[in-house]
Amino acid sequence: MFNWYKKYREEKRDYKQYKKRIAALPEDYKTAMKAIETYLWNFAKGAGMFEILKNVLEMFENAAADNLELKAVVGDDLAEFADNLLSEFP
Repeated sequence: MFNWYKKYREEKRDYKQYKKRIAALPEDYKTAMKAIETYLWNFAKGAGMFEILKNVLEMFENAAADNLELKAVVGDDLAEFADNLLSEFP
């Protein structure tokens, strides 16, 4: 029982940190990240989806730090970008 509770607390802490990182993004990246998050949570399968979202967030953080426009990262179509994530990580 203790191990389950410990894991739950760690996951909750990780999720809160993840949300703070999203909040720190520039507005266009933040909006895109929230849209991708919603899309993937609704249509993706598997417990590994949170890791994928954290990877996308890291990519967005790096791109924002390099002053890249969002379009340079995701292309012209955010939905297509999200669909590609789904196809790579079913």
